[in-house]
Amino acid sequence: MYVLNSLIPVFLLIALGKALTRASFFSADLGRSLNLLTYWIALPALLIDKITQAAISSAEVSRISLLLILATLVSIPIGYLAATVLKVERRALGAFVQGSVRANNAFIGLPVILYALSDLYPGVEASATLALAPAIIFYNIFSVSILLVHSDREKQNLSAARLFVRQILTNPLLLACFFGIAFNALGLHFPIAIERSLTALGNTALALALLSIGSSLSFKGIGHGLSRSLTASTIQVFIQPLIGLIFALLWGLPAMERQILLIYLACPAAVATYVMADIFGSDRDLAAHIIVVSTLLSAISLSLVIALGG
Repeated sequence: MYVLNSLIPVFLLIALGKALTRASFFSADLGRSLNLLTYWIALPALLIDKITQAAISSAEVSRISLLLILATLVSIPIGYLAATVLKVERRALGAFVQGSVRANNAFIGLPVILYALSDLYPGVEASATLALAPAIIFYNIFSVSILLVHSDREKQNLSAARLFVRQILTNPLLLACFFGIAFNALGLHFPIAIERSLTALGNTALALALLSIGSSLSFKGIGHGLSRSLTASTIQVFIQPLIGLIFALLWGLPAMERQILLIYLACPAAVATYVMADIFGSDRDLAAHIIVVSTLLSAISLSLVIALGG
């Protein structure tokens, strides 16, 4: 029941987002606006609120971030090997590889961690949110690099460099982590009115994130190239957490840190992989299919991670 009680709320809200879209309660424009509201307002408010008020262990956060990035780095050549076996063409290669390793940590990982671990480990919210900051930087560098290398577009280098710098400097999740850490380190606090506003916005973040995921899921054309999307999804939600588990055991990672790491690694492909594939002229349909398939498979991977850690 512990596993079910941790995961059912997550997937119920995703299903609700899809159902509301199918029933035309959510229009396409409203779905996009919901995604923007979550990304630019609600999740940053959650991050700032949790980080500024938490007692932070820098060593603890550093271990989680380091192993999260290492597990992703080890998964990249596995993605390339799978792409070679499947004979993925150049245009689709960037979408395939980033879809194999870039997880949806902020929109799905955080909700699962908070539902599954908050009662077991006080302070898990701050550790989990802060550990995302280095990963956000890494994922942006990786996505731009991998898509640029395999892009067929001419004169892409300068625009890609500008895009990369702009994404790093304007990424709301990264900025929220930065300001949260700065305020925490300096012992600063927001005025009560601002603090309560951030808390109220942060409390909406998890539900909004899951609803927006559901509203954006599309099963159209999912059968086309299913072997590719299934392979990439398998690397994403099963092989990555297995690699992370090996690292965690070798490092002797404490239970809470291990659970945070494995939940992040067992998450489905990030919605951003579709956006980035579209920007750089990669196979956006393949990117969309990987998101859908990996989201479905993550119900299994996340269940296993939570059950084994509980």
